[in-house]
Amino acid sequence: MPGTPQSAVRPGQRGPRRPRTRYARQLEEKQNLKKIFGVRERQLKRYYSEAQSARQETGLILVQLLERRLDNALYRAGLAVNRPQARQMASHRLFMVNGRSVDVPSLRLSIGDEVRVKESKQKKSYFTNFAKRMQNVSQSAWLELDVKNFAFKVVAEPTAAEARLGVDIQAVVELLSH
Repeated sequence: MPGTPQSAVRPGQRGPRRPRTRYARQLEEKQNLKKIFGVRERQLKRYYSEAQSARQETGLILVQLLERRLDNALYRAGLAVNRPQARQMASHRLFMVNGRSVDVPSLRLSIGDEVRVKESKQKKSYFTNFAKRMQNVSQSAWLELDVKNFAFKVVAEPTAAEARLGVDIQAVVELLSH
């Protein structure tokens, strides 16, 4: 029709994307954090409420709580290739924490806790090349590795900078605060 302005978008084509809202960005960051650590919504909210009740920065405490989980510590120490594998290894009772057998991947480690592979499990094929594989692992400053004894010890609190998550923790905190 003459006189009517033509649309910038041709028929059958999609128009320009709308800019993402602040809520959408926050939700995406929260979903990424949940996926990274393998936690569910209720667990994340529980960690958040605990971090919020602390007297320090909520985002920092939230990251520390998630980093101190047994499955994440196993991953950071290099005993597992990824977090899902670490979770499975923990739930299959391959490790002892302070001399006690554990099967809870979400167990929170404290400074001074020692985690080691059970002696009966050290002969598994996965651990045969352990020393060689550990040469390629980047060392976390909050964990002290003992390759010879298939163990590590928690010597400090993990830091948010060391976690290198690639997630905007402040956006997650803002979303969960509502």
